[in-house]
Amino acid sequence: MNLIEIEPHFWELYHNGTEYYLSLAVDLSSVVSCWDIVLTQPEIIDYQTIGRDSIVILANQYVAQLYRGDATRLEQQAASDSQKLAMLTAFKTWQAQQDSSI
Repeated sequence: MNLIEIEPHFWELYHNGTEYYLSLAVDLSSVVSCWDIVLTQPEIIDYQTIGRDSIVILANQYVAQLYRGDATRLEQQAASDSQKLAMLTAFKTWQAQQDSSI
């Protein structure tokens, strides 16, 4: 698992073989709602063709849904515990590399 794109304090995109994962933090005023999801095949194709902008659009769509109180898509695409652990490990590896380059 590798961290391949990041928008600090908002989202991170991870890649592991053929799978892509999005970690999303949404500020809902009184609480930050955090979601780790597996991207669908159409979302992966959008990223591979359009690039980072597709993830920006996707993240903003999820935020809009959460503000409407609808977490259905996020719940349906939720990452497993082992996938979440792999994402966390990849983030810590990336963070250590950033710290060592300072």
